[in-house]
This record gives sequence, C-alpha cells and structure tokens, in this order.
Amino acid sequence: MHSLIPQQLNNRLDQILTKCFEGNRIADRGMSVLGVKFAMNKTENVLHAKLAHLYPSLADKISSYQGFRNNLTFYGVTPADNSDYTSPLDFFDIMFQYMIDLENLVAEAAVLAQDEDDFTTYSFLQEFSRNLIPVTAQCLLLLDKAENYKDWMQFDRDVENFIIL
Repeated sequence: MHSLIPQQLNNRLDQILTKCFEGNRIADRGMSVLGVKFAMNKTENVLHAKLAHLYPSLADKISSYQGFRNNLTFYGVTPADNSDYTSPLDFFDIMFQYMIDLENLVAEAAVLAQDEDDFTTYSFLQEFSRNLIPVTAQCLLLLDKAENYKDWMQFDRDVENFIIL
C-alpha cells in the first residue's frame, strides 16, 4: 500500500479525529445535563444539532482526507463521560476549553506537516483549522453569555439570540 501521508503525521490526524469524537461525547453529555438537571430544554434542542452533531462531521473530514491520501484511519477510544455540572456555566467553560485544546492539536499537526514537507496535508489542516474558528467563537460567546446571565431560565429563553453557527 502506497500512503501519501507520513505515518507519524497520519497518527496525528487520528488523534484529531478521536478528539472530535470526544467533543461529541462532551457535548452530548452536556446537552443531557442542561436538559434534565437544569430544565434548559430550548438550549438543549438548539445546541444539540448545532454543536454535538458537528463534531462527528469534523471527524468525517479527517477520515475522508486520509482515505483520499491512501492512509488508514484509526479510531481511538473516547473516554466515558458522566460529568455533572454545578451550573450551565461549568459546561460552557468545558466546551470552550475543549475547543482551545482541539485548535492546539490541529496547529501541532500542521507544524508536523510542515516539518515533514507534506504541503497537501498542511493545506488541509489550515482549512480544517479555519472551519474551527466559528465553533470556537460560538463556544466563547456561550461562555461569555453564561457568565453574564444570572437567571438560567432567561438564558434558555434567549439562547436563539446568540447562536452564530
């Protein structure tokens, strides 16, 4: 089999893909907590499709690219998630921190692609990184709003006003 991505770099792509599925797990669990524990059903409904379902599609971009470059995809294990949050703010903070971690992982892979002289993968990772910008902005906006709202039911009523995805 002739692979077009160096193995070490392909391993990094696998890590990004696995991190995307981890994001799905974190967001899905958060939606459950928001909907059940905090009775923020509108927030759960609005964010579930826009955020939780977004991460597997990001993972699909990675695996499709690997396939086009004749490399296999390894799907790593995602951790179980039984997180409990003391407030919705805690969840929004976790999502924002997750996005920063994902952006950093992609940036590290892009540096490795440059070091490996794999311009095609470097270009792919630049585009992938650009796709993360609005997601990180959304998570930051939710965090900022959550820090300023004192009434979670009002946040739930207003949530559609600050969705940018």
